[in-house]
Amino acid sequence: MRKVFIIDDDVIHQRIAQIMIEKHHTYDSISSYTEAGKALAFLQENLQNVAELPDVILLDLNMPVIDGWDFLEVFKSFESDLAKAINIYIVSSSVDENDKARAATYSPVKGFVSKPLSPAILKELD
Repeated sequence: MRKVFIIDDDVIHQRIAQIMIEKHHTYDSISSYTEAGKALAFLQENLQNVAELPDVILLDLNMPVIDGWDFLEVFKSFESDLAKAINIYIVSSSVDENDKARAATYSPVKGFVSKPLSPAILKELD
């Protein structure tokens, strides 16, 4: 069963992503978080629970309190303890090349995609 986490403080973007994923049957299970800290807590509580861990995380960069960069730093600290590899895709309205270059320095980040998500983009994510 393929799982995806959407981490974005914009509930409208979350809903659009959920609709696209459901319509195109990209993943079997979708969990959404408006606060990155809650997603991190869930991941840390389920480090060895393969059934609960997502296959993919769609991560926004610009969020209050814990932004996408903070999320990646904390994620990096426990990534090696996870029972399975999780691919992270940055989903952002930013087109800043510096953001893309910085994202590429994190090994779990497999891509940088622009909002809004499209069916073509979703098919490319793994």
